Amino acid sequence: MLASNRRRAAPCRPALLALAIALCTSVAARAADFQLTNVKLDFGALVVSAPTLEVKGSPLEREAFAALLRTGGESATSRLGKLTAAEISAPEIVFEQTLGGQKQITRYRDVRFSDLKEGVIGRGAAASATVSGTIPAQPGEATPPRSAGGALGAATGAVGGGATTAISGQMLRTSFEAFDARHLARVLTEKAQPGAGEPMRPIFGRFEQDGYTLDMGKAGKMSLGKSSGAGFAARVGSEPLGEVLSRLVALSDAAEKSARDAKPADKPLKTEDERRMGLALLSLYDSVSYGNGELRDLAMTLITPPTPGAKPETVEFKMARIAYGENAPAKSGFSIEGTSFSGGGAKGQIETIAYSGFSLSPMIEELKALLARPDADIDNLDFRKFIPTIGTIRMTGMSVDAPQPPRRGQPQPPLRIGLGLMELKTGEQLNGVPTALSLTLDNLLVPVTEGPSNPAARDLIAMGFRTLDLSSKIDMAWDAAKSELGVRSLSLGAANMAKLDISGILGNVTKDLFASDLALAQVAALGATVRSVEAKLQNFGLLEKLIENEARKANRKSEDMRREYAMMASLGLSAILGPSDAAKTLTAAISRFAAQPRALTVQATAKSGSGLGLADVLTITDPTQIFDKIDLKATAE
Repeated sequence: MLASNRRRAAPCRPALLALAIALCTSVAARAADFQLTNVKLDFGALVVSAPTLEVKGSPLEREAFAALLRTGGESATSRLGKLTAAEISAPEIVFEQTLGGQKQITRYRDVRFSDLKEGVIGRGAAASATVSGTIPAQPGEATPPRSAGGALGAATGAVGGGATTAISGQMLRTSFEAFDARHLARVLTEKAQPGAGEPMRPIFGRFEQDGYTLDMGKAGKMSLGKSSGAGFAARVGSEPLGEVLSRLVALSDAAEKSARDAKPADKPLKTEDERRMGLALLSLYDSVSYGNGELRDLAMTLITPPTPGAKPETVEFKMARIAYGENAPAKSGFSIEGTSFSGGGAKGQIETIAYSGFSLSPMIEELKALLARPDADIDNLDFRKFIPTIGTIRMTGMSVDAPQPPRRGQPQPPLRIGLGLMELKTGEQLNGVPTALSLTLDNLLVPVTEGPSNPAARDLIAMGFRTLDLSSKIDMAWDAAKSELGVRSLSLGAANMAKLDISGILGNVTKDLFASDLALAQVAALGATVRSVEAKLQNFGLLEKLIENEARKANRKSEDMRREYAMMASLGLSAILGPSDAAKTLTAAISRFAAQPRALTVQATAKSGSGLGLADVLTITDPTQIFDKIDLKATAE
């Protein structure tokens, strides 16, 4: 039986062998390996070139694959859409970017791309890179002419004839995932059809860069630690992004040249040039989304241009971390952490600067509409429409030390200004105006400096206050259903001095207050009424020091001065406020506070349910009549 089976299988072996050979040949044909030389991809503003490329696993033969990388014939987008291979590697790939008269050349070393499918590179990495290019020269900086020859002469010659200086840099390992080269080519070289809404599509899924240094010659130096990002996206705009960037740089260079050459009465740019520059800037905002990411250990040493007869000054900046999108603390927006700076003898630091919920979109849309109408009446614009969505802005831990000039020949210690917290929060905006607002300032440190024109400073110093530690808060919100504006907090205080807190409710606050028509908004504001107000004054030592200072100047005892002030408050207020019960209550509370200054609280509520309006106040002929229109409570602790 076994022998019989072997005899039947024997005739099949040649056929199976032939099939196996055919399959192997077919796979080899579909997955070719080859080398290309002198490769060049020209996207206009961006040119990519490589002396040698090693291609593995391409479905195309060498010549067909090379045709995809040649300029001419099919568009760059179409050719990149056919770019498929298991791996592409190169000892060097050069990116040459030209924007106006400025050029930057980046040479990546030991480059490897893998899993390429229809113009999308699954993974990529470069072991290192070098950067060279030009930037505008500092005023008065000598620039070698182009005829000087050599790389320096070529690098520093400006295309438009303006002085430039060479820059150079180094990059450590760079890697990325899901890089859509085809879509990038579309963004740089194509424009959307009129009326067609192009979607925002990712350029890459993720990238990492291990470090970067840049030498800007006499302008200074900068370096960057590890950076990473994800979700960088762009859309095809109304005109190619490459052309927009080139025109933007060219217009900027022209504006700078005109500003240098023009007489004081001349305008640097013509109106049409300004309009085109504005539209170019706005198109950038609409065309790019930065996604999420962070940059670490940014350091810059900038050399400011010298003024006549003075030496250039060096300014240093350092930022420990810059985060945006989901990498920011609020999972959106932008933040800068660990900032320090120094220059001109001053130095400072800021722990964090951050925002979330902020958007320029409303302003961008209004600016677009304005630039589309060159004959628009600028004098009658409603500028509230140009207010961006504010969201939340936060800064913590700011301090600045500034040098003082010598006084009477003696060196002086530096002045220190500080701020513990600044936070601005806004709610929904109507015509650009927030319907809710909260602004907090904590630990604002202000030095008290003595001077001949500042007698109050002398008194503060005499009371022991060399630095004021101030805090304040504004917190209010509009309730549309009740037509009320609630002032939850309006406070101002100073550490070891005093604090004043005010809260209240304003009635008859309608939506017209936020109207674009200024006259209508003014009428709405005048129609608002005061329904209730509460004020609380807390003394943390200021009044005692004031009394001690006045007693010292009058050569009297502090207790005698205190009793005198309490008596003056009682008699003086009684005469001013009148004999009503509310006036007596207020006078008694203030007099007690003057005698023992701890805390004074005053509450006033309008007797009318609609509140106390401007018309009610204008009809008062005697100030004491105000007590007939309110219920008042006053207490002193």
